[in-house]
Amino acid sequence: MKLPVVLLVLLAAHPAHALGFADGIKIGEVTDTSAVIWVRLTEREEADRRIDKWDGKEPKQWSVPGAKGEVGIGALRPSSDKTVGLGEVVGGWTKVGPKSDSCHQFKVGGLTPYTDYSLVIFGRSESGSNAHVLGTFRTAPTAEFTKPITFVASTCQDFPRRDDLKNGHKIYQSMLKLDPAFFVQTGDTLYYDKPKPYAKDIATARYKWNRFFAMPFPRAFHKKVPSYWLHDDHDVLKNDCWPGQTYGELTWEQGLKVWREQIPQSEKPYRTFRWGKHLQVWFPEGREFRSANNLPDGPDKSIFGEEQWAWLRQTMKESDATFKLFVSATPVVGPDRKNKNDNHANAGFAYEGKRLRKVLSGIPGCFVINGDRHWQYHSVDPETGLQEFGSGPASDKHASGWKYGLKPEWQKFLRIKGGFLSVKVEGTRASFRHHDVDGKMVNEVVIER
Repeated sequence: MKLPVVLLVLLAAHPAHALGFADGIKIGEVTDTSAVIWVRLTEREEADRRIDKWDGKEPKQWSVPGAKGEVGIGALRPSSDKTVGLGEVVGGWTKVGPKSDSCHQFKVGGLTPYTDYSLVIFGRSESGSNAHVLGTFRTAPTAEFTKPITFVASTCQDFPRRDDLKNGHKIYQSMLKLDPAFFVQTGDTLYYDKPKPYAKDIATARYKWNRFFAMPFPRAFHKKVPSYWLHDDHDVLKNDCWPGQTYGELTWEQGLKVWREQIPQSEKPYRTFRWGKHLQVWFPEGREFRSANNLPDGPDKSIFGEEQWAWLRQTMKESDATFKLFVSATPVVGPDRKNKNDNHANAGFAYEGKRLRKVLSGIPGCFVINGDRHWQYHSVDPETGLQEFGSGPASDKHASGWKYGLKPEWQKFLRIKGGFLSVKVEGTRASFRHHDVDGKMVNEVVIER
């Protein structure tokens, strides 16, 4: 999608000096008529990527400090619209600063279904410096739309384990080549409890976000592809965490605060989105309402909580989409390792796991996509027949943990390497494809309904 010529001309009146948007732009929670646009105002346009070092005191490398100033959004109009005035700030300016890590989210509505939009976010500092960042995206279609839809999903991306040290994870370039309608990050966007550095306070947690999204590959991807995000344990606090815990000086409440300021948000952390006649996706919330992992298993122990359970059953029952994809931050089918006790495929939540697999398997056209595990797989629950597709980690360096070989009674595909998952829905046919980090397809499952 190309920006209108008039917008490019108008942007010339807003030169960027020291000020910038070093972390790019994130376009999230897209529906057929709305979107949430995220930005962070920074002291410079680009991060210094020459030194891969943490000095143990101040986060200086790989990220840019937030700037104190104001941000504003230009009018969102279809990319084909050449109307004069696209470069003007609408709705006024919003102040940003240290309390929010200089982040802001613009919630925009009144959009046209399945339409390409160009957008610009402006920034200005107290000293008079100006900056802007550009983005493009396409809104979701209505429930009557019947053309093919392709989307991509990934999980588990740790900055030190990136496969291109200068530019970031290669999967972002590989996914972009597929021209996906949207992207799903299924959790563990980054790791607070992994070194270089450990994020045991709120400043270092923010630093880890800032440096990751200042890398060229994710920045180029997110300015074009709308995304939906799930958090898991490592990107809220620490491994296998639950409400009320701490990690060093970082509290549970601070972990959620950082998550909510760094990622485009909806009103509820669990939500569902329709993409045409044949596709609807569900994004449950698996951390904020859970019981403690170390409690005895039984009917009162839950990952979802009853309010979310009621939402899930009602929305799935009401849906007439051909394919209903349940996207989980953690496994539902598995099998998982015996030493894990944190998800619906583990013994620690066996009661609710069995309940969930029974409910989902009883929904026509329902399949599970999951993150969290560091291997790619396709599994079928021997008891209910529910099928699950694990996307695998974002790099080969991150692949590990499964040492049992292929379990034929469960697994139809197993690959202990990095990559991503793509799904193409065209009418009553869905193709689930595993890709390696370079985008090569390594497995395909085609389902007809």
